[in-house]
Amino acid sequence: MRKKYVNNSKQKKFVVYQALITAMFVALMVVLNTAVYALAEHNLWYIDMTKGQVFSLSDEAKALLSAVEEDTDKEVNVYFTVDSDKIASTSPYLYYVYQTALEMEKDYDYISVECIDIVKDPAFFKTYYTTAAQDIYATSVLVTCGEEFRLFNIEAFFVNNDDGSIWAYQGEYKFVSAILSMTATDMPTVAFTTAHGESVGDKAEPLMSLFDDAGFDVETIDLSKEDFSDDTRIVVINDPVYDFAGIEAEGANEIEKLDRFLDDYGCLMVFTSPENAGNLTNISEFLLEWGIAFTPDTYIKDSENSISVDGKSIVASYDEDSMGASLYLDIANLDTVPRTILRNTCPLEILYDLDSSLEGNKTVSPILLSHDSAVAVKNGEETAAGGAPLMTITRESRIVDNEEYYSDVIVCGSANYANGDWLRSKSYANSDIIYNAIRITGRERVLADIEYKVLDKSELVITTADANAWTVVLTEALPVVISVCGAVVYIRRKNL
Repeated sequence: MRKKYVNNSKQKKFVVYQALITAMFVALMVVLNTAVYALAEHNLWYIDMTKGQVFSLSDEAKALLSAVEEDTDKEVNVYFTVDSDKIASTSPYLYYVYQTALEMEKDYDYISVECIDIVKDPAFFKTYYTTAAQDIYATSVLVTCGEEFRLFNIEAFFVNNDDGSIWAYQGEYKFVSAILSMTATDMPTVAFTTAHGESVGDKAEPLMSLFDDAGFDVETIDLSKEDFSDDTRIVVINDPVYDFAGIEAEGANEIEKLDRFLDDYGCLMVFTSPENAGNLTNISEFLLEWGIAFTPDTYIKDSENSISVDGKSIVASYDEDSMGASLYLDIANLDTVPRTILRNTCPLEILYDLDSSLEGNKTVSPILLSHDSAVAVKNGEETAAGGAPLMTITRESRIVDNEEYYSDVIVCGSANYANGDWLRSKSYANSDIIYNAIRITGRERVLADIEYKVLDKSELVITTADANAWTVVLTEALPVVISVCGAVVYIRRKNL
């Protein structure tokens, strides 16, 4: 009996020691796991296991970012709009973008990454609401450098298939392009033409200020004496009284200079008026190549949709089904849609079917239209105008190194569109449309030589036979192995 008591005592001690060791081992694993996780998050210890290293910086991206570090002392800040511990739960795709940003921060001292919850601290982002309709979401990413900034939503970092599924990741391309454009030594320039009776100086101050606020250097240019600088992104012709010189000129051919500028991915904005449109023979012929024609000495009147007694300060309508809708789609989707005002407006004529391809790769589309109640007035006589185009955009697209780039021509039949009262007021959408046009057509001209990274396919592809084999393993073979192991342990412990 004594021997049995001793054996039972040994067994109890063994069980206690075993339980204690197991508890200590589990506690040690928990502590190590927590510590490693914290260190990994702080020091960016993660492994990109995708086949093409999709979420790691490429050599091309590193070379461009290193060049920025050598050439500038500017600081770049990347802001995510949720707390860092909520990024993965907010969107797994946002987490991928976050990892790319952290890798840039780790390798380059001039780049910093910060997470500021927009719900907890909305005031921080107030400066970056650049239009009345623009919004910032929990999936937004803000990149700033001094007074310059770029605001992206999560969709901008990915490329979709035709069916809407995600095909490729372009996170480093977006980041590097934004950083290159914001840290460039020379800011992008907008050039207002002169010497044709254009409205410049004090008369154009509201429009010029809008470009200045958008991060452009604003200058004037006399095309009969000067050429465009390499930094010029947008040219504005603001209600000229006299025509531009063409092939008949003994001196500089101003039309040819405009043509070359557009060939180099530029953007042209033309504002005219009914009384001056008829004077612009060469400009009119030039715009015919872009699918647009003036209707000179004619203005639009709409007594039902006007803010003035004479019916000439008309409220424009939006066409949401055309390419031009990209300039105001966020406005049109608001619960209360702000009005866009045009006064003394010359109707335009689109010479081709809407959104159809013109000669080459050009596409034309209305931006603003008159309402069906509008009439066209010429020499005192009124004719039905219906939905006449009041502002249009023509886009020529070209492929460069597998990337699509654009030249844009925007024409407005109202020189008063940029009236200071309407452009400065948040009651009207005039400034929103111009700002969106600036952002879409004139900002991103830095060609970052970075390719898209096609995402790996993660779905399981197995045959029926494979599926049946795995079913047998998981439902029959594995339990048998566990049972055998359990029997061996039981027999060995019984003989202790």
